[in-house]
Amino acid sequence: MFDDVILHELKNPLSGITTASGLFLDGLLGEVSAEQRKYLENIDLGARRLAAILAELTFLNTLEKQNYRPAKTVFPAAGLSRDLDWLKRSAVRENKTITEAIDPELSLSGDRALILLIVTDLLLNALKQTPPGVAAGLKIAPDRDGALIEVSDSGEGVPQDYLPKLFDHDFLAANPQFKGMTNPSPGLYFCKLAVEAQGGRIGVERRAGQGSRFYFTLPDDRIAPKR
Repeated sequence: MFDDVILHELKNPLSGITTASGLFLDGLLGEVSAEQRKYLENIDLGARRLAAILAELTFLNTLEKQNYRPAKTVFPAAGLSRDLDWLKRSAVRENKTITEAIDPELSLSGDRALILLIVTDLLLNALKQTPPGVAAGLKIAPDRDGALIEVSDSGEGVPQDYLPKLFDHDFLAANPQFKGMTNPSPGLYFCKLAVEAQGGRIGVERRAGQGSRFYFTLPDDRIAPKR
């Protein structure tokens, strides 16, 4: 779908940008003014978003070729919160917030990098639908055979008839009215492939007058499936 060599070549300069901007923002390269910090944060957030898109496109290539080999590990669910700090900063700049309800005792089993990209994509969608002054939500809790991860927004909600189609590859292209409602690339199609590649399932619900709720499950190989 995309040229792997080009994707790889784009990663290095983006990594350099985020490293340099991080050093400046942390004050390790000298004091910066408030005005300089504002522009540095714009650079940092933009570069991190591009890096996430490149990572998703790289994974998507692998998933579509069906040669994905999961790099499964067991890690604390609470650790994802720290990995999302840049996205929380981005939300604050739009007068929005991300509320979290993450079980502090829960560990996730799966490909951490891939799980983080799924959550990032879903949160970007949620923030896009959430009005200023309102919060999007992230909840991670134990599930029947592993973990359940939910992302909710406070927007108008997706029409009921379209809910089963939101993860289809060609849906947005055929329905341009939804382009403003979802993250443009790679989007929900990537999320579906990434979740299913790890043995989970993904879905969406419309909450009357409360926006939409996207969710996915992650099985835990350490738990025997319950019948």
